[in-house]
Amino acid sequence: MMGRALLRRCPRCGGKGWFRGWFAKVERCRTCGYRYEREPGFLLGAVTINTIVTFGLLAAVLLVGTILSYPDIAVVPMLIASGAVAILVPIIFYPFSYTIWAAVDLAMRPLDAAEQADATAHAAPLTR
Repeated sequence: MMGRALLRRCPRCGGKGWFRGWFAKVERCRTCGYRYEREPGFLLGAVTINTIVTFGLLAAVLLVGTILSYPDIAVVPMLIASGAVAILVPIIFYPFSYTIWAAVDLAMRPLDAAEQADATAHAAPLTR
């Protein structure tokens, strides 16, 4: 499931089509009918994944910058690099955070019978 999520695919079936663009999400997988936001608050998990990755990369930039420029720490280049990471990483990682969180959620809480029936009812005609 995680491998599919890292490719921005449905963690349940591997189908494409979670996003219409970089930011525009669809409600369900176009292939298997899996509903991504299974319960209120799903967004919080995706935002948390995005925040963890962004802060991790920000810490790495600061650590590497400090190590490479020690003892005369280059503050301005580190600020520029940190600002670029803080702005670009959340934007670039946005769709991946949703698919990764959906894979984690699906692994922790597999679909129950009602959710499977709902997914089947909304699945593409060829996958039924």
